[in-house]
Amino acid sequence: MTASHSRKKIYILAGILILIAAGIAAFKIGVLHFSFFRTVNAELWVMECRVRFDADNGPVKATLSLPYELPGYYLAATSQTPGYEFSAQERNNRIQAVWRAPGRKGPQTLSCQITFIPDASAKGAEEVPPEVPPRPHWANGQKLLAEQFLKSIDPDGKLTVRQFTEKLFKQIQKNDNPAVPILFADKRSGAPFIHTVRKLLAMKGIPSREVEGVFLTDKRRRQSPVNQIEVYYDAEYHRYDPASGHLSSQKDFIPLRYGEDPLFEISGGHQPKLRFSALKTNISAAGLNRLRGSFIEHSWVMDIVGYELPISEQNVFKRLALLPLAVLLIVIVRNIIGLQSMGTFMPVLIALAFLETGLIAGLIAFLLILTVGLAARALLTNMNLLMVPRISAVVVIVILLMKVISVLSYALGFTQGQSITFFPLIILAWTIERASMVWEEDGARTMFRQLAVSLTACIPCYFLLNSAYLQYLFFSFQEFNLIILALILLLGTYTGYRLTELKRFKSLVTPCSDRF
Repeated sequence: MTASHSRKKIYILAGILILIAAGIAAFKIGVLHFSFFRTVNAELWVMECRVRFDADNGPVKATLSLPYELPGYYLAATSQTPGYEFSAQERNNRIQAVWRAPGRKGPQTLSCQITFIPDASAKGAEEVPPEVPPRPHWANGQKLLAEQFLKSIDPDGKLTVRQFTEKLFKQIQKNDNPAVPILFADKRSGAPFIHTVRKLLAMKGIPSREVEGVFLTDKRRRQSPVNQIEVYYDAEYHRYDPASGHLSSQKDFIPLRYGEDPLFEISGGHQPKLRFSALKTNISAAGLNRLRGSFIEHSWVMDIVGYELPISEQNVFKRLALLPLAVLLIVIVRNIIGLQSMGTFMPVLIALAFLETGLIAGLIAFLLILTVGLAARALLTNMNLLMVPRISAVVVIVILLMKVISVLSYALGFTQGQSITFFPLIILAWTIERASMVWEEDGARTMFRQLAVSLTACIPCYFLLNSAYLQYLFFSFQEFNLIILALILLLGTYTGYRLTELKRFKSLVTPCSDRF
């Protein structure tokens, strides 16, 4: 296989990896609405629903029906009510929150936390144009009164639906028409009032529906559900406040149910009372990603990303996700710049240890251990030990030295020194062995140069691995490591001069006329 053919395969593979990474990232941004920016804070509404009722000394089953999605929001329900089994499932674009208990007696309280997850893709239930409502039934001769009342509002039948609806509410509020007290009687508010208004609208062939909801107002506590009416015209529903008869401009009103569907049902209890409290909080981009993955339909993506892992494991993988980026830096240092480090990936491993010790304290401890280890290794060399026993002895010496440093740091009040145990023992021992061998074979100058390169490369690796933004970015978009892999493959095909070789071979590329 020729070199050009091999390179072509690598280019194709690198292109495929980049396309896959771009496709996955586009899906997360376009569908799941992930953010590239960790510091982006979104408003998160949390509403608590408390239900108080009296149990009938038997099994209890209570069901709270909520919309699954609203314009701009997905809803999620959780509960930690002691003694009750809770489940929340999505059915027909609604959440059925169900509590069950084998036996209860006396006053009971159920609690449900409703989280409004912001998402631009949430459109709410699809609106289907309603049919013309059937003629309503009136009792005790009220039909004639209703017809006369409607005739007085629109004698010529020329009013638009909006004009007629607004005039209807005005006439009801005035209460100067003799038909109003008879038609409404004691139904001047709430669901009975709305039911009568809907019957009057139905007589004119105007579709309408009852809506029950709450106000999403920050720190508003113990509010009861509010009934309002929506009238259909101009190809959409328009909500009216029955108390004033005006178009409702309250954008913070959250509809929880429409029509005759019950908001709350209970068996094994009676006299339920619902109260809602709302609170607005801020949430980070990572927290919002986790919420979306837990409750939105593409939750399998979150399992792959790792947001379902415990927090401690997430913190570990946030750093591991950045290792390929640090490895890419080492590849650039060795293959493009041409600097020789002591051990291929030793700078990355030492940088990992510096994450726990801190950069300055880590450098001091590393140089101290390395100095003592080199001295111990020089003594062991004079004993003519074999390589494995010699390295093992160095490991023991390093462990003892690390313990001494930790004890002294604790006694002197330096907390950074106590974290020195995070240094990789075997890597330290092998670094000491490698430094000694380079010293013996190539001299002290070469050894110190490679050690300086290793520590110099270690510092940018430390800042890369310690970047909170990069941790979030590569943990949330792990497919970016496919791009890193593609870049490493492409760098592996580079056979030109390294930067450090340009000065060394400058005479080979300088024209002869320039040398004389």
